[in-house]
Amino acid sequence: MNKTLIALLAAAAATLSFGAYADAGDAPLTHSEAADLKTQSNADYKANKKVADANHALNKADCKENTSGGVARACKKDAKAQARQDKADAKLGNKADKADIKADTK
Repeated sequence: MNKTLIALLAAAAATLSFGAYADAGDAPLTHSEAADLKTQSNADYKANKKVADANHALNKADCKENTSGGVARACKKDAKAQARQDKADAKLGNKADKADIKADTK
């Protein structure tokens, strides 16, 4: 569970630092810079989705190993819900980054 939390925090820190980078400049971004930042944002989004999938697999395996019966099903359901929430958070972060980039472009 701690490894999962560390991975999520690292992904969130990378996304948040990228958003701060997009807002840091006083001069507007050129179109090529904006395209590069959007590409980076999309890569971060895909990486965050993969982290969510990996954490889901890890949590699901923990459920199989440590529980049985109805408790295991509930645990797996919670793991799937957490993965969906993580993916939704990644998507929101990506959209926010793209909006920031668009606002800072000439």
